[in-house]
Amino acid sequence: MSNLRLFIQGFITANRNVRMVIYLWFVNFLFSLMIITPFYLLLNKEFSRSLVGDTMTEKFDLTWLGDIVFKYRDIHEALLGWLAVGGIIYLLFHIFLNGGVIGRIVEQRERISLGNFFSDCGKFFWRFFRVFLISLIVYAFIIGVIYRLISSLFKLWTKNASVEWPLIISSNFKFLIMIILFYTTRMFFDYVRIRLVVEDSRRTIVATILNFSFIGKRFFKALFLYFLVGIAGIIFSLVYFGVSKILPSSASVVVIVFIWQQLYILSRMWVKILFFSTEYHFLTHHKASWV
Repeated sequence: MSNLRLFIQGFITANRNVRMVIYLWFVNFLFSLMIITPFYLLLNKEFSRSLVGDTMTEKFDLTWLGDIVFKYRDIHEALLGWLAVGGIIYLLFHIFLNGGVIGRIVEQRERISLGNFFSDCGKFFWRFFRVFLISLIVYAFIIGVIYRLISSLFKLWTKNASVEWPLIISSNFKFLIMIILFYTTRMFFDYVRIRLVVEDSRRTIVATILNFSFIGKRFFKALFLYFLVGIAGIIFSLVYFGVSKILPSSASVVVIVFIWQQLYILSRMWVKILFFSTEYHFLTHHKASWV
């Protein structure tokens, strides 16, 4: 079966599970409210009765930001701590929700409900958390070893350069290589998670080791399918930023801007489900020889 047909199957599966987009958006929206509420209350206290607040939607001024930072310098550590805690909670939520998304994609015979979605979130959370810890080791190896090795190789080429273009080219190539490595690693561990769900296995280390063989035999096919879905995400982003540029930055259209932003977030959630759906069909298509 060609990658195009697998992509179409994933597209159909993602649309069949579109209810999960709403679940993901709702959790993301609640989390965003939790994070921004302290900052909103702070800004509201400062500008709710100020003429400066009326002009902020039309023209952003860094002067007031400097004044705020200086005025509340004694609590900025608490605010940064709140952001750090929020980031950790968001990461855990991300791992938690992935269990529900993949679980519902794999169990296609059941109608999706909030109950079975969050049931899968809890069922697969610790398995996915262990996968996350393993992935951290791989990312650390990429940054600490592979990146330094790549940098050393490019330095051999650029150390005697008399013009700037070799430095520019090497910098761009290093960036491109790291992007490919990071996205390939992300794709690799996506298949590990899907495999754990399909097999209903708790052996995360075994699944990771076996996945080297599975991906190794079909690396370019899997990568092409992954980037095919990535193109859909890029198209959504280009449309979003293109329309955002022509929307006026005034208080009269703030509701329209907000709705447009939320539609973009919904599209990103759908692309996430499309990634998992296409990977699921790729995995099951090769199930007979996936070891």
